[in-house]
Amino acid sequence: MLIVLVISFLLLITIGVPIAFAMGASSLFSLFADGGLGLALIPQRMFTGINSFALLAIPLFVLAGSIMEHGGISRRLVNFSNALVGYISGGLGLSTVLTSIVFAGVSGSAAADTAAVGSVMMPAMKKKGYPTGLAATILACAGSLGPIIPPSLTMILYAVITNVSIVGLFISGIIPGLLMGLGLMLLTYYFGRKLNLKEDGKPSFKEISKATVEAVWALIMPLIVLGGIVLGYFTATEAGVIAVVYALVISMFVYKELDMKGLYKVFVESAATTSMIAVIIAGAGILGWLVAFGKLPLMVVGFLTSITDNPTLLLLLIVVFIVFLGMFIETIAATIILAPILAPLVVTIGYDPIYFGFVIVASLVFAGITPPVGAILNIAVGIGKGKLKETIPYVIPYFLVMLAVVVLVVFVPQVATYLPSILLPQ
Repeated sequence: MLIVLVISFLLLITIGVPIAFAMGASSLFSLFADGGLGLALIPQRMFTGINSFALLAIPLFVLAGSIMEHGGISRRLVNFSNALVGYISGGLGLSTVLTSIVFAGVSGSAAADTAAVGSVMMPAMKKKGYPTGLAATILACAGSLGPIIPPSLTMILYAVITNVSIVGLFISGIIPGLLMGLGLMLLTYYFGRKLNLKEDGKPSFKEISKATVEAVWALIMPLIVLGGIVLGYFTATEAGVIAVVYALVISMFVYKELDMKGLYKVFVESAATTSMIAVIIAGAGILGWLVAFGKLPLMVVGFLTSITDNPTLLLLLIVVFIVFLGMFIETIAATIILAPILAPLVVTIGYDPIYFGFVIVASLVFAGITPPVGAILNIAVGIGKGKLKETIPYVIPYFLVMLAVVVLVVFVPQVATYLPSILLPQ
């Protein structure tokens, strides 16, 4: 059964079948091959996969991100970031990263981050002479900080599947996420100098003050969401509700850029995105159960531990494996498939479940920026009306910068565990 499941799944995604249907179809084939398990298992496990209260946070954060994009919040964040760093060489790229860091503190979605910031920054970067490949790479990598800097949809999924603390995972991503952002900004500055991407003169204090005042309501938003979660005032799901209400109030009554017609569009877009995620989760529900039933996690654990019993080397092997797999499978689907397979390794090698979870989630983020699938990279390329091959010379160095932070966390766990150790009750 397990052989049929794996082979049919790999074959289906190779020929381009959408990931959700590939998971469902391969599960169906394996059930037919086994004969001992009834087909009623499929709807049962699909429903179980999405039957979790914590998953309600996903549509809420998706909706909050969409409201930010259409309600003028993201544009004000861009203006604020430009006022701070836009005058430096490669300044528009630096602004893209800085805006994405702030935006990530609310949306939790790489796709939402990339689309919202890209709609403003991509045309500006192209107008300034940025190569389309560079602009798309900066946008995609900056947007990929969304699942690392809390709140994070990927972390919510992983936490629900493996029964670890969502808040703990959120907090573990703060320092590594900021380090990744800093690394991306330094590399962008290098390309700005190398390609002579000079920006306008330094803004006056008055211009900086104006941009800050206009963006102050937008800047408060991630502080409320993250502060409330970290301090224990509300759960991740409740934080999603607060983010939506806050974004609605600011967009409709303070900035007054979102009306009822625009709100309808926001709901339609958010519903479409949430539905796509839900179908993937449901499809992975049955696939994940069959993987566990076929004892694939034990096989993977046995194989990895037969190579080495050194915990650090094992973790590095896992990172390499995830990054490779992420080249072919979308981030959310990869999370749902790999979480139940890799989580048992926590017991085997003695790592803290939250730390281990962060390393896995951070590694899965590369699925969005590595060809041939590279969903986030494709979104950025689409916004810039370019071609994927134009990004290749730039993706590699940006990829290595982000990977270097993950490797740092592997060798220095305190980078991810320090904040949870002092903020979470022992």
